[in-house]
Amino acid sequence: MIALFKGLGLLLQDNELYNSPFEKQVAHWKGLSDQQIREEVSLLAKAKCQWLMASIVIWQASSLLILGLITNYLWRDDFHITFTRIVIVLGSWVSILFVIWFMANMFDHTAGFERWMKAFNSRARISSDADSVDDVAEALDMARHYPEVLDYKQAVTASRELRHEDIRIMRELGRMRQHSQLVGELNHIGDDGLRLQPAF
Repeated sequence: MIALFKGLGLLLQDNELYNSPFEKQVAHWKGLSDQQIREEVSLLAKAKCQWLMASIVIWQASSLLILGLITNYLWRDDFHITFTRIVIVLGSWVSILFVIWFMANMFDHTAGFERWMKAFNSRARISSDADSVDDVAEALDMARHYPEVLDYKQAVTASRELRHEDIRIMRELGRMRQHSQLVGELNHIGDDGLRLQPAF
C-alpha cells in the first residue's frame, strides 16, 4: 500500500504542475532524467494495480453495505416479501450507486483512471500510438522556425530521449512564440503609411 500512496502523491504533484505557470512545466520536464522517468513509471504501474484492487473492494463493499441498510430498513418490522418492497429496494440501491458513480467520475479527473492514463501517457516514449504524425510534424516545424523550441529539444536530448510530454511542450512553446509574432505583425500592419481603402 506504500506504493499506492506514493503513486497518488505523484498524481497530485502532476495536477499541481499542470495548474502552474507554463514556464515551471518547461523547467520541470527539462530537468527530468531517463532514470527519474523510469522510476516514476515503475511506481505508477505498481500504484495503479493497488488502486484498481482497492477500488473494486471498496465499490463492492459499499454497494453491499447500502443494499443491506436498505433491506434492513424495509424489513425491520416484518419479513413479508412484496413486489413493491423489491422495487423500492432495487430502485433505491441503483439510485444511490448512481450518485456514488457520479462522485467517483468527478474524482476521476484528479486521481482516477483517467488521471492514471494521463500520467502514463505523458511519460511514454514517442510512438505512433501516443503521438500522431500531425503532432510530431508540428513539433518539428516549430523547432525549425523558433530558437526557443530548438533550445528546449537540445537541452532535453542532451540527457535523455524525448517523451510524449516533450512533444506537447515543444508545440506549446512554438505556438506561444508564433502568437507573439502574429500579434506584433498585426499591431504594425499599416504603419508604413500604406493603408487599405474602405470598400464602401
